[in-house]
Amino acid sequence: MIEETEFLDLFIPGPVNVSKDSREMMTYPMIAHRSKAMGDLHKDIVNYLQKMLFTSNQIILSTSSSTGLMEAAIRNCVNKNPVLNVVNGAFAERWNKIAAANGKQNEILQIDWGKAVTPNQLQETLEKNTYDAVCITQNETSTGVASPLKDLYKTVKDNNCLLLVDAVSGAGGLETRIDDWDIDVYLFGLQKCMALSPGLAVASVSDTALEMAKKTPNRGLYFDFLDLKKYHDRNMQPATPVIPIYYQLQYKLHQIVDEEGIENRWARHQQLADYTRNWAKSKGLSLFADETVASNTVTCINSIGINVAKLKADLMKKGYFFATGYGKFKESNFRIAHMGDRTMDEMKTYLSTIDELTE
Repeated sequence: MIEETEFLDLFIPGPVNVSKDSREMMTYPMIAHRSKAMGDLHKDIVNYLQKMLFTSNQIILSTSSSTGLMEAAIRNCVNKNPVLNVVNGAFAERWNKIAAANGKQNEILQIDWGKAVTPNQLQETLEKNTYDAVCITQNETSTGVASPLKDLYKTVKDNNCLLLVDAVSGAGGLETRIDDWDIDVYLFGLQKCMALSPGLAVASVSDTALEMAKKTPNRGLYFDFLDLKKYHDRNMQPATPVIPIYYQLQYKLHQIVDEEGIENRWARHQQLADYTRNWAKSKGLSLFADETVASNTVTCINSIGINVAKLKADLMKKGYFFATGYGKFKESNFRIAHMGDRTMDEMKTYLSTIDELTE
C-alpha cells in the first residue's frame, strides 16, 4: 500500500490531481450496466456534456484512453480519400501513426513545433488534393500550443472535409463551441482539464461523421461509431463500462455547468496561464510556444540556466511532481500545467517554490 504521505502534488499535464470529493464518488455501490439506474446515469451525463461542449451532436462514451477514440475517428471517418494530419508536436504525430496503422491513406502538414497551423497554410495544402478529413490537435501538450479552431474550421469546411479534433488537454479548459465551429469529432479523456480519473474517453460526433461511417468499411468492432450510437440511443453501452468513473463524471459535470460555469472555467484557466507566463518572463525565461498561440492549460518554458533534472528531484522532496520537456526536449525545456481544478493560490505557491530552488 502507498502511504498517503507518499503522494505528490501533480503539476504535470496529466493525469492531474483529483479532488477528494470527486474520488469519493467512485465508492458508490456497483450497479448493473443494463439497469434503469445506469440508463439514467448515462442520459444525465450526455445531457451535461452537450451543455458543456455547446453541441447537440451525438455523445459517445468509451471505456478506453483517448487514443482509442482517435483510432475510432480514423476508422469511421476516413474512407476512399486520404486524411490530412496537421503535425505540430509529439501528440499531433499520433494521428499520423494511427492512420498508417489502420492502412488509411494519409498525408502530413508539418508545422514548426511551438507554432500552430494558420488558415492560409491549411488552405494551400487542401488545394493540392481531395481529403476525407483533417486531423488537428486542439492543444499540443508537448509544446504548450493551442490551435485556434475558431479560425481554422471554416477553411476545413470550405474544402468539404470532416474536422477531427484531439482535445485531450483542451476540453474543459479552452473555449470550445462545437456546433458553432462545425467540429465533426471532438474527443478527450478526463484526466486533464476535467480533473478526473483516467479510464473513460468522450467524443462528440456529428451527423456528417456518422453518415461517413455508414459508407466506410472495416470500422472494427469496439470503436464502431454506428454500433456505439445504436446502444447510446438506448442510454447503454455495447460492453460493460467503467461505472465508477461515470459517477465521477456526472458529479464533475454538475459542478462545471451548474456551479462554476464553463465560461468561468475557461477564464480561470486563462488567468492561471497569464500568471505563469508572466512569472516565466519575470525570471528572464522565454516561452517555447509562440505567445500568440500559447496554451491556457500548459506552459512550455525554455530551461536555459536551469538544470531540469535537479529541479525535478528537488521539487519531489518538496512534495511536487514536476514536468520536464517532452521527448527530444526533455532537457531543454520544462512544462508547467495549470489545468483542472487548480487555484491561483496553488499556482503561486508552486512557482514560489521553484523560485526558492533556482535562486
